Amino acid sequence: MEKQFLDIVSRKTTLNQRFEFFKELQEDPEKKEAFIAFQKLWVIYHMGHKQLSPPKRVSYFKEFWKKRQPTVRMGRWQLASGIAAMVAFILTLGSLLLPSFLKPHVEQFVLHAPKGNITNITLKDGSLLWLNSASTVTVTTYGEEKIVVDLEGEAYFDVVHDDEREFLVKTGDYYIVDKGTAFNVKYDWKEKIVVASLFEGSIDFCGYGRKVVDKMRAGKEFVFDLKKNKLAFSTTDKDYVTAWKDGKFVFVNRTLAEIARELEEWYDVKFVFKNQKIKNEKFSGVMKRKTSIEHLLKVLQISSKSNYRIEEMENGQQKIIFE
Repeated sequence: MEKQFLDIVSRKTTLNQRFEFFKELQEDPEKKEAFIAFQKLWVIYHMGHKQLSPPKRVSYFKEFWKKRQPTVRMGRWQLASGIAAMVAFILTLGSLLLPSFLKPHVEQFVLHAPKGNITNITLKDGSLLWLNSASTVTVTTYGEEKIVVDLEGEAYFDVVHDDEREFLVKTGDYYIVDKGTAFNVKYDWKEKIVVASLFEGSIDFCGYGRKVVDKMRAGKEFVFDLKKNKLAFSTTDKDYVTAWKDGKFVFVNRTLAEIARELEEWYDVKFVFKNQKIKNEKFSGVMKRKTSIEHLLKVLQISSKSNYRIEEMENGQQKIIFE
C-alpha cells in the first residue's frame, strides 16, 4: 500500500490510474485516512528538499520512510495513526507555514478571440496556443504541477511536454491529456461535440473516471458526441484542419449550411435559408479570411445559382437571406 501511495504523490501513475485510485479511496475510509496522512508527510518532506532533483527526492523519501516504519507490520488503522502522529508533531513546528505547502500557487487568466479575429499566446511553460474566432479559453496554472485549459470553441496547441507537469485541455466534463503534443481541438458546447486532431506525439481523452481514448497517435482524429456517447476515428490532414490558423477558409465537400455556420462565427452575420434545397448543396474551395463578406457571397451566389438579399437586424447585425 505504501508503494501505491508513493507512486501517487510522486506522480508516477497515469491519469486513469489516479482516477481509479481516488475512486477506491471513496469506498475505503481507512485507506483514505492513511493516504491523507501519508500525503501530508510527503508534502512537508518534499518542500524541505526542493533543492534536490525529483528522482533524488523520491529516493531520499523512501529511505526516510523506511527508518520510520516499525519492524512489526501494522494494520491500516495503526499505520494511519502512526503517520498522523508524526505529521501532528511536524505541524506543531510549522503550523503557520503548512497551508502554503499544501496548496500550489494558482494563476488564472481568460483569453477571448472576438468574431473576425485569431489570437495566439505563449503560456508560462513555453507552450504555444492559437485561438480561433469566437472562442474562449480559461487557463489555470497550478504552480509547477499542472496547467488546465478550459476551452469553448477551437484552439491549436503546441505543447512543451514535461513529465513532472500535467497539461490538460478541458472540454465540458472531459479532458484531453497531453503526451508531448501538437494538436487541434474543436469543442462545440452547443451541439456537445468534441473533435481532436493530432499531428505530433500522443494524447489521451478522459472523463467520468474512465479513459475514452488511450494514446491516440499522430495523423489520427476523433469525434466524440457527448450527448450520444459515441466515438469515431479517422485520419486527419494538418493543412486542412489548421487552415484557420493560417488565415484561410478551406471547404471540402461541405454543405452550404455548414459553410454558413463557419462564416457566421467569422463575419458576425446571420444566415437564413428559405430554400432548403440550397441549404444542403455541397461546395469546395479555398479563400482568404481577409476576403470581404460581399465578395464571398457573390462567389456562393454564382456557385449555387441562387439569389440572396441582406437585411439589417435590430441589433445592427446583418441577416443574409438565401432564396
